[in-house]
Amino acid sequence: MKVFVLSQPKAGTYLCANILQELGFKFNQLHFSEKKYERYPDPNGKYRAKLQYPHNLQTRMPLEESLELLKDNDVGVGHLGFTQKNEALLSDFKKIVLTRPKGEILESLQRWTEFSRRPPANIEHTLARCEAVTKWIERPGIFHMTFDDMRNVNVERINQLQDFLRIKPKLDSKEVCRKAKSKPSITKIIL
Repeated sequence: MKVFVLSQPKAGTYLCANILQELGFKFNQLHFSEKKYERYPDPNGKYRAKLQYPHNLQTRMPLEESLELLKDNDVGVGHLGFTQKNEALLSDFKKIVLTRPKGEILESLQRWTEFSRRPPANIEHTLARCEAVTKWIERPGIFHMTFDDMRNVNVERINQLQDFLRIKPKLDSKEVCRKAKSKPSITKIIL
């Protein structure tokens, strides 16, 4: 089984990846979009300078080709909006959609911009991307989770995630979240 995290920007993409790692999946720091993918550096190393220039982390490649980098038991992440093409390309994946309130996204985006030293994001583009991601929620075979479910350790929701992913035997969701939150992440500043 392969898993894809479809997240609004600043909605806990890497926290979810950490949770999925605790559930036994493999995450190779690959962040996908329709025309490229980025392989973020390991957050344990000296990565801050690399984050300032994301074009150095990018490989131009259409999504239909880049998704082939993911093998069984792998996790991919991205802010992919719903389109019929994207749905078809991800048909073999278990899909998790992450959302967060707009005000929190904008606050987190500001902190991320300061931390990464990147030029300010286009707010209208970011909000449009957030809206495009929410269109996945009503599609069949989608598991919807919020940033607060992860941050506040909603044990019932994490248990439901384990059911969705067919984790047997089920792990202690509280401990899974504790370990995931303690791991390094390129966006740790938002927690």
